[in-house]
Amino acid sequence: MSRHEVPKPWFWLRGADGAARALATVRRQAGLTQVQIARQLKMDRTTVLNMEAGRNPAVNRFISLFNWMGYDLIAVPRGARVIVDTRADADAVP
Repeated sequence: MSRHEVPKPWFWLRGADGAARALATVRRQAGLTQVQIARQLKMDRTTVLNMEAGRNPAVNRFISLFNWMGYDLIAVPRGARVIVDTRADADAVP
C-alpha cells in the first residue's frame, strides 16, 4: 500500500445485516451505483437493492448456517494479509 492510499475496511459477516452492510459499503466506496452493479452482473437493480437490504434468502441461510455452527465469515480486500489468532484469551475484533 502506498503512503497516500487509505486502507480498505474488512467486514464481519454475521447474519443478513452484516453481508448487506458490507455489500452496500463496498459498492459506495468503489463509486458504483446499484444500476452499474446490476448491469455488470446482468441482473435487475431491484436484485441489488434487495441484497443490500438483507433480503436474499440463500445468502442469509448460508451465513446463518456458518454462524450457527460457531463460525464467522469475514470479507477482506483482495491481497490483504489475514492473521487468525485462535487463542481463547485473544482480543475479539467486532
